[in-house]
Amino acid sequence: MKINENERMVLDLLRSDPYQSQQDLAKKLSLSRPSIANIISGLQEKGIILGKPYVFHEIDYVTCIGGANMDYIFRLEEEMMLGTSNPVKSQSSYGGVIRNVAENLARLGEEVSLMTLVGQDAKGKELLRDNHQLMEVFASEEVSGETTGGYYAVLKDDGNMQVGYADMAINELMDRSWILRHKRHLRMSKYLVADTNAKEDALEALLRFSLEEEIPLAIVGVSSPKMKHVPSKLDGLDLIICNIDESQTYFQTKEEDGRALVKKWLEKGVKKVVVTAGERGSFFGEDGQVHHQEIVKVNAEEVVDTTGAGDAFSGALLYSLINGLDFKESMSIGALSASNTIRSTYSVDKSLSFDKLKKGENNHA
Repeated sequence: MKINENERMVLDLLRSDPYQSQQDLAKKLSLSRPSIANIISGLQEKGIILGKPYVFHEIDYVTCIGGANMDYIFRLEEEMMLGTSNPVKSQSSYGGVIRNVAENLARLGEEVSLMTLVGQDAKGKELLRDNHQLMEVFASEEVSGETTGGYYAVLKDDGNMQVGYADMAINELMDRSWILRHKRHLRMSKYLVADTNAKEDALEALLRFSLEEEIPLAIVGVSSPKMKHVPSKLDGLDLIICNIDESQTYFQTKEEDGRALVKKWLEKGVKKVVVTAGERGSFFGEDGQVHHQEIVKVNAEEVVDTTGAGDAFSGALLYSLINGLDFKESMSIGALSASNTIRSTYSVDKSLSFDKLKKGENNHA
């Protein structure tokens, strides 16, 4: 982050004694007290100083921006019949694409800040309180009069979804104004990750902020309908992760070739692209080159729940890239993490370990 000479001198003095008054600083630097006040205000706006006594921003977060909700999963005990009651086994957990990605990153060892919106209700308070054990939530807000998002899925006995419902009206408030209110928090980041629950003007504002502040941004797809939130101009975007259907929706094409879709994203100016294709694996590219990554196969009897597999892939891929691994190895680690999550009863694998992923180990072996 760029700071000027006066800001640097003030920082040096405050590091030696964070309890100094503005008048003392003014005297030492031969500046007026109002000038010192303006300098300190600017440093706070940049997220370098967090409060008084003057606490410094020492941690660079991966800030995850987007949806967080409660997941309610109902597993059918028999073949589903419409128009009548169906016996199920149920469980609830925390969900939302960006929240899941954030938890994966945190469990892998990253310092994570979650920026989301929840209702000013019991579930929202619980979500923020419990997730604070793994990540920072100071950039998240409780919104009066809104309901915390909910995702409801009925699963067949093979772990795949029979039908799903999403109550996500609160996400409509994730707009440009929301992003601008949190610029100070965003400046505390070394990397930004947003899902497509955020509105188009929010993602546009994030991309502009990313380029101005030189903090890379990744966008993670949520669903085909929400691809309308992805901006038309993407020059400089560090990474996009989406599937075949989402890519087809964005480009308004019936193209099914993953390689061709990756090239379309690269032509938009995106630096790194991942297009997932289910059983066909994933296609990824940068610098005009496109490659293929096989899935890590899971035996049918080992599949517990496919919910969260894509988020596990995204989280492990991002962690690997952020920590300096090359694209190919990062894709391999992401695929392994997804396969482990499919074997887990949770949408985020509680046994997740980067050391095991790096060694190519199956956490559930």
